[in-house]
Amino acid sequence: MATCRACSSEITGTDRYCRNCGVPVAPTVAEFDDTRRFNPSATLPAAPPGLPDPTNPLYAPPSAAYAAPQASPPLRKTGLMAKFLLIPNVVWVLIAAALFVFFSLGIGIGAMSRRRPPYYREQAEARQAQNEMNDEIARREYEIAVQNALGFKQGVYSATEFPGVQGIFINNLMSDDSPAALAKIQAGDLLTKLNNQQTRNDSELSEVLKSLETGQEVPAEVYRDGATVSSRIKIADRAFPPPQPKTEPRDQGFLGILDSFRRTIPGTKKWGVEVRELHINGPAELFGLLPGDIITEFNGHPVKTPNEFNRHIRASRPRGKVSVTLYRGNTEQKVEVIIGHRWDDIE
Repeated sequence: MATCRACSSEITGTDRYCRNCGVPVAPTVAEFDDTRRFNPSATLPAAPPGLPDPTNPLYAPPSAAYAAPQASPPLRKTGLMAKFLLIPNVVWVLIAAALFVFFSLGIGIGAMSRRRPPYYREQAEARQAQNEMNDEIARREYEIAVQNALGFKQGVYSATEFPGVQGIFINNLMSDDSPAALAKIQAGDLLTKLNNQQTRNDSELSEVLKSLETGQEVPAEVYRDGATVSSRIKIADRAFPPPQPKTEPRDQGFLGILDSFRRTIPGTKKWGVEVRELHINGPAELFGLLPGDIITEFNGHPVKTPNEFNRHIRASRPRGKVSVTLYRGNTEQKVEVIIGHRWDDIE
């Protein structure tokens, strides 16, 4: 028994065409067993009764015989792609909606972070202001501890003034009886060691001071005019300032120097204070000082910073006579000046 290759119907007997669709039946091997040479004069065998005779001039094959073969079913997809295709459409819609919400929230949060409400900006500014205030308080406490315990005011360190040396720059002494003054430390020195520990910056000096007690006398090293000078300093109470004379402005001295700055004497490593501008008819001008003079001593006290110079001037008695040592060019000179009233300058 054979099967139609077009519609899969069963073909029985000696049928040469499918009774269902009319497609010719493929010959089998058995049909070729009785092959013989074709005799064109021989009569064709008669068709079996009840079957259409193809040799009949009136025979017409069924129209279904010419129908196109049915298309084979599509290949079945397997693997990961098949799993994705099996997901229902509703699930895909839910996934798309979730992604849309996720990206929308992300964009919204990013926009909010870029445009912070005034409340959050005010909080951030308040925190920043508080941090700056805390830093300023800590800085002020450190400066007061240095002034009280060591007896000097710290200045700004300049690497160009002290090449290859690091330390704490001494701007001016608190008084002539401060711990630094009694230890023969001068304004303009660079404190490099305290209690045999390096003091290259504020943090190191602060740590050294915390380890010292009031009344303790410790070694100190300063860098002065290109050389290292050793001394010993007695630590005062960091909670109380050293005693300073209180002088009313009318009783403070006046020299008549409007502007001055720190500089070295040409050709040396010594420092002094150069006069930049003088008061007209002030004591300095009347007694012969000129712009460009470099003052190194005032009434026996070394002068290396403008602040220390002004401290000694204010401590002088008005109408008193003082000696001033200065360099004019490369020549050292001494000039006597009568101090005026600072009250005159204030008025």
